[in-house]
Amino acid sequence: MNVERSDSPASRAVEAEALRGDRSRGDRGRSDRTRADEPPGRRPPAGRARVPAPASPGRGLDPDGFDLRGWLRGPRHREAPGIYGFGRDEREIRLRAAERDARTRPEAALVRRAVLWLVIAIASLNWVILAYVWLVRKILPEFLWPLLFNNLLYVLVFALFCYLGRWYEIAWPFLRPWWQRLDRRAELNGRPRPEQWRRAALFLVLGFVAWIVLMRPFVALLLLIFPRGALHDMQWLVRLVYNGGFVYAAAVLGRWRVVVEPYTRAPREHATPEDEEAPVDADLWPELRDAGQHEAADVLDDEVAAGRLRDVDYLRLRRVIEAGDQDPEYLADVAEEIVDHGAAACRHGSGQRDVRPRRAEHDLLTGQVRIGAGTDHARNPALYRAADFALDPDVLGASMLVVGASRAGEPGRLLEPVVEAMSLRALTGTASLLVIDAKGDEFERPGGYDREVIVGDRDSPWGLDLYGGAGTPEDAADRLAAAALPPSALGLGEGASNALRQVLGAYVAGHDRYPDVGTLLDLLDGTEAALTALEEALRAAGRYPEHERALRAMARGDDDARMLVQRLAVLERPGVAELFHADRERFGAGEIDRPLRVRIALNEAAHPEAARLIGRLVLAQFVQAMATPRRERGPRRVFACLVADDAGRLIDEYAAKGLQWARNRRAGLVLSVRSLDDLAPALRHGVFAAAGCKAIVPGASRADAELFAEHWGMTREQERSITMGSPEGGLVKRLRYSVLGALFGEKASGRSERVTTRTVERYRWSPAELTSDLPTGHAVLSLTTRKGERTPPVLIDLGR
Repeated sequence: MNVERSDSPASRAVEAEALRGDRSRGDRGRSDRTRADEPPGRRPPAGRARVPAPASPGRGLDPDGFDLRGWLRGPRHREAPGIYGFGRDEREIRLRAAERDARTRPEAALVRRAVLWLVIAIASLNWVILAYVWLVRKILPEFLWPLLFNNLLYVLVFALFCYLGRWYEIAWPFLRPWWQRLDRRAELNGRPRPEQWRRAALFLVLGFVAWIVLMRPFVALLLLIFPRGALHDMQWLVRLVYNGGFVYAAAVLGRWRVVVEPYTRAPREHATPEDEEAPVDADLWPELRDAGQHEAADVLDDEVAAGRLRDVDYLRLRRVIEAGDQDPEYLADVAEEIVDHGAAACRHGSGQRDVRPRRAEHDLLTGQVRIGAGTDHARNPALYRAADFALDPDVLGASMLVVGASRAGEPGRLLEPVVEAMSLRALTGTASLLVIDAKGDEFERPGGYDREVIVGDRDSPWGLDLYGGAGTPEDAADRLAAAALPPSALGLGEGASNALRQVLGAYVAGHDRYPDVGTLLDLLDGTEAALTALEEALRAAGRYPEHERALRAMARGDDDARMLVQRLAVLERPGVAELFHADRERFGAGEIDRPLRVRIALNEAAHPEAARLIGRLVLAQFVQAMATPRRERGPRRVFACLVADDAGRLIDEYAAKGLQWARNRRAGLVLSVRSLDDLAPALRHGVFAAAGCKAIVPGASRADAELFAEHWGMTREQERSITMGSPEGGLVKRLRYSVLGALFGEKASGRSERVTTRTVERYRWSPAELTSDLPTGHAVLSLTTRKGERTPPVLIDLGR
């Protein structure tokens, strides 16, 4: 298997089936392997990447290396969509919540009640005991008296006063952190098994029963042996021996040590619960070892130990290995590549293994990228306050709409982490990225893309396929006509599409390819030379009769065709026409089923008309490629993501439908608009409703804020007004009510209380708050997953 440095991991998944078919035909040769996904790319700039892994290196680990096992073992806990799970230990979260509750001062009324009942308990203890003894003697038979007159008496009395004084409500918040620490220690040391608990409990019960039954015979035996006076003086020793003997016997027979020890023994250093240990500390490459490729597995283990195998490498190699479906010959070829190149084996077609420097925090194992942190705002749900906020393919698959003009780069702060995350996933072979950069330098990163199309630059590294790899001339004509006409030009698109269909259908029939820009404009304009050449090509191909009527329509040159010529003429301007030359490498949106990273720099300031036309065309071609049945039937599991900044003038009706289709097409669109007013009036509500994830940043208009406020809805809140009156009567009566109130709560205090309750509806976020009160560098987001799970709107600090 001749896998070169630029072999893409995505191509390996596709080639797995081809390898098996080639072997059956007997013509598989290592020198004949092709690299389908080999996009040329630039080298990344020098610099260290930020890694989300634990910083402490293991034994033998390079201090600048990556602790892969620590990263895999790291805690991940997400209570809801949008919460960044890496580093969040569910037990630590519960412990911190318990410690916060312990630091909260109990209510004064609860403390007064507990203290008063404690005083009552101390003062009335003897009377309560006498009443208890009298009641037991009257009701229960005599043989049960030893059981009820011993320590159980004090337990029952304590429980009674604990309940009346609600001591447990004061004590439990202080005891809960201690109990959770013990529980965590037991989890790290290994919890006792259920059968061990049952054995310990069984012998505890048996020992208690034996302790009661043998008490009188034991005392009678002692009286026969020792004088009564000596026993009275040594009763403390007798009790110690008797009680200690039963406790020791029950502990030994019940094996209490194995139950208690996990809670008392300090956990070993770097201890991990048993259920979390196995998948990380076990072999990372079981498929290779099962296939007998121990040398390759050892090479990768050495790379892990040295810190040279990073998160991107691990996920890429796992994808390549799993693509073979445990085929021995396929895994042998992969093992050969691993032995030759180590952690750099089977890397992406660009030759890159990471995006450096990383400007955001990523957890590639779950696909999350951190974009900020929830603020401690009263409108935020308690779950999201001070919690790191993140996006992942599950929510991006529902598409995202960001609304608002930039004050401090808020849209960029939202979109840049998404671009970086999709770039990293492309290097692992699980995603493709298409960026439409309206300004031309907003998402620029040297060496960060495999394809870069720069409008207005004669030396642009890549050109652009005007037809985007369309499957039929009809599809290409529809997309090009929609891009040439603005969304506001209602009623004109059908005629323009018909004109283009005639031209493209006839040209493809005669030449078996699409025309370049100049030829297309000549045919739409009815130029005699172009029509004559097309007629000759059709006659030579034997297709003239079926396109004769189309040629006559082209010769007439109707208004729709002339309008298209005027619109498409911007593509022949200097700096733009060079992008569409047939003799250069061109990018087509049909390539999104491969793990590519593409940036279209529109340079809208220098070429506004061409930028808008190309932007609409690329967006429509992406939607068309995303929805093609060919991609749905393909073997690649690549998530296609489009990110477009300032996309208000790029969205047409077809792109609006694409927002709805993306959820079920392994794709997602992330669109940023200055205002919804930039969209055609007929599209505003449709685009807003189709985007599952919505974000508003400072600078949004009042109309946009009202739309967000209506979408997020209103909450019903209970407003209570309480009027308290003083108890009526003299000094003695008021004193009696005060004591009763302290003992049994406010309801027994004799005060008159008037409570007025009414239900009011308030916006979760009002239009005024969204337009005036949003701090700079913040955004309010709500997320929706592809399965339809929603989150409430959350105020996010994008700078944290």
